Amino acid sequence: MAQSKKRSPSGLLSEAAKKTGRAVKVAAGRVVGKKPKAGSKSAGGLLTEAAKKAGRGVSDAARKAVGKRPSRVKKSGTK
Repeated sequence: MAQSKKRSPSGLLSEAAKKTGRAVKVAAGRVVGKKPKAGSKSAGGLLTEAAKKAGRGVSDAARKAVGKRPSRVKKSGTK
């Protein structure tokens, strides 16, 4: 799988919002009786990912405020 690139706290929060919207769409479709696409993530899975991203965005913003390096940043010189 591709290496995840570092994103700004606002970028992470916007991604979380997109995933939340997608989860709502999937859940609404299931209520109406539509079948989900083959290989698509469930609403619960999307919400879990959104929560992870939102949490990381908030914690990175807090770390930035106190002058610390953000989480999941690529360290120089190591693979």
